[in-house]
Amino acid sequence: MAATELTLHIDALTYGPYGVGRKDGQAILVPQTAPGDEAEVRIVEQKNNYAVGEVARLIRPSPLRQTPPCPYVGECGGCPWQHVQYETQLGAKEKSVEDALRRIGKLEGFERLPILPSPKEYYYRHRIRLQADNRKRLGFHRASSRELVEIGSCLIAAPEVGRRLSQAREWIKVLKTQIRHVEIVQGNVDGAVVLVGKAEGAFAVEDDPACTGFLQRSGEATGLILFGRAWRRSWGQAKIGLLSEDGFKIESDGEVFSQVNREANAQLARELLQWGEFGNQDCVLELYSGAGNFTFPIARRAGGVTAVEGDVRSVENGKANSALHGLTNIHWIRSHVPAAIKQLRQKKEHFSKIVLNPPRSGAKGLEDDLAALGAEKILYVSCNPPTVARDLSALSRRGYRLTRVRPADLFPQTFHIETLAEMARI
Repeated sequence: MAATELTLHIDALTYGPYGVGRKDGQAILVPQTAPGDEAEVRIVEQKNNYAVGEVARLIRPSPLRQTPPCPYVGECGGCPWQHVQYETQLGAKEKSVEDALRRIGKLEGFERLPILPSPKEYYYRHRIRLQADNRKRLGFHRASSRELVEIGSCLIAAPEVGRRLSQAREWIKVLKTQIRHVEIVQGNVDGAVVLVGKAEGAFAVEDDPACTGFLQRSGEATGLILFGRAWRRSWGQAKIGLLSEDGFKIESDGEVFSQVNREANAQLARELLQWGEFGNQDCVLELYSGAGNFTFPIARRAGGVTAVEGDVRSVENGKANSALHGLTNIHWIRSHVPAAIKQLRQKKEHFSKIVLNPPRSGAKGLEDDLAALGAEKILYVSCNPPTVARDLSALSRRGYRLTRVRPADLFPQTFHIETLAEMARI
């Protein structure tokens, strides 16, 4: 494209921090735009089959726009859709899921159920991760950059989490250990808030008394955790209490992964349990189980659950909570998932139902072993439409049919979307 500036009509939001329009048949991706915008756009990057632009001037703003309430919009890369009305965000997320399944997965004949909106559009994150730099500033990265944008507040953080931002900043200033990022994590049972620092290198021994003293002085956070490669230290009460969708209490170490949007996660869990129709006759395999977000409510309904997870501390937490509540029908396996299911296949194990919730990279290469385990139903939870489309397509060539899909919004103001998909054996 010869011209470096052009007038562009934005047609839709695309999966990513962009609005998209077309000029002479070429897609042009432009951040901070909304469907219906007419803008003067400057091309900043030319690719083979698309271009990336930036807004030089907004000629006619879309009626679907809203004024972002956050003062860091345009700098911080964390909420790239905050300028778009929430209903429009939801529609774009539904479309991104359906487009990926049909275009990438070549899947047809399934029911796409309406998206589950988040109960909260703001103040929903019960854990946030703040990047740290060598000047001991805390914030988020600028969009498409490693440059730090220091923040003093965050409108998607839960109130108790947001109130600890200044405390987290004070904490890293007393540390000698070099910190890569800090998480502020809140439980939803007893109000516990834990500060978690991930270190670049070794633990500085001076930080032991420094953290003890800081915790005593601050009187706000209930616990502190520092960890690095092959080491971990904690001070105070470093666990949080979490309630599952059916009121089951789980105790979790602060650094162990838990869903950031607890209310929306509960909605998704209820949907999964309804679709699974788990009963005493079911022998369930759960892959990428974490510390038990879905495991425990499934185990309270099913005959037995084999839960596979690679993270050591997540499995330790899972086992401890199983023992605490007397759940003896969960078999925890600490293993890399591909190795575990290959071994289960070699042992000729069979399961009535399989639940998996892989990372963003998906479950590529697992389809043969999954199909060999004989499950009548596979429930796949994903946070990445392109990889779930790829994986479901692979399963559809191995004796399964995609029957229904339900998007769920766990991440308002962003393009990220969770998806629950059901595959039934043909």
